[in-house]
Amino acid sequence: MRGIHPSRRLGVGLLTAGLIYVGLLPVPAQAAGEANLALGRAATAGGANGGYPASNVTDGSQQSYWEGPSGSFPQWVQVDLGTQVDLDRLALKLPTGWEARNQSLAVLGSADGSSFSTITAAQARSFTPSAANTVAIDLPSAKARFVRVQVGSNTGWNAAQLSELEVYGEAGGGDPGDPPPVTGTNLARNKPIEATSTTQNYTAANANDDSTSTYWESAGHPASLTVKLGSDAEVEAVVVKLSPDAAWGPRTQSLEVLGRASAAGGFTTLKARADYVFSPSAGQNTVTIPVTGRVSDLRLTGFSNTGAPGIQVAEIQVLGKAAPAPDFVVNDLTWEPATPSEADDVTAKVTVRN
Repeated sequence: MRGIHPSRRLGVGLLTAGLIYVGLLPVPAQAAGEANLALGRAATAGGANGGYPASNVTDGSQQSYWEGPSGSFPQWVQVDLGTQVDLDRLALKLPTGWEARNQSLAVLGSADGSSFSTITAAQARSFTPSAANTVAIDLPSAKARFVRVQVGSNTGWNAAQLSELEVYGEAGGGDPGDPPPVTGTNLARNKPIEATSTTQNYTAANANDDSTSTYWESAGHPASLTVKLGSDAEVEAVVVKLSPDAAWGPRTQSLEVLGRASAAGGFTTLKARADYVFSPSAGQNTVTIPVTGRVSDLRLTGFSNTGAPGIQVAEIQVLGKAAPAPDFVVNDLTWEPATPSEADDVTAKVTVRN
């Protein structure tokens, strides 16, 4: 069962409070004055069951919870901390009134939300009412912006479950090279855009019409979208969106970003190919890809999509600012005659460079 009778829930809660008071249980991390860095942050999952979305794991309430698809393991839920963090430990919770159960849990971390590495390997963790249905996991030295908990099994229910994913550590632990927050203008909106292929009426123009209710879909992959910005721009990030409609299930698209300046002949890579996770049904329909470069044409190439036969983009936004205009240099100014009078016709020659 997911939980137990309300009267038993109340009794367990009173017992737990009493044990904390007399020192038989550890005080929750918040009581020590440390901040839960995940509180209120965006959370996503590989899947969710009914009305139990990923957002419940960062809402600060132990009584609401995320639940993965029934009978499907492993499943994962993750939080975006907004910046790299020196991780210390996690506190994972289930609702206080639930019966005891074990879940096999692994912790993974990522700097960009696409490439994850294991921080702690999968291990059976016990959630018990006597410990307030809370599991503390000390983490080895690690830094991450995205913290993912992967659930391999659950002895108490035929689905992955977590009510709170709390992260403790030192904020601002990112490397000096971490990109700053992106604040640029969307330079791609309603600009000329073309695709290497299109299926049905899901045309390239749908991808920069400022609406996520329309989208481009290619006829297979690989396939590319190219946005013509009109002039050179200093770009900081590319934002790729899918429809936020909950009918869209989770999918992973393998994407690469390329750019070309107005004076350049060919495209160069701004961001190498990587896998990006979208889960619109769990509230995650957007990925942000940091890039750096001066381009007038920007190209997004997709190589695979686990959710459809073609690459899909509801909106592509190119964030940045117009590049400075070139400075003109005037030199080699001459005229004839060298000492003209009012009556002379004067011929001037000048060389202008930029």
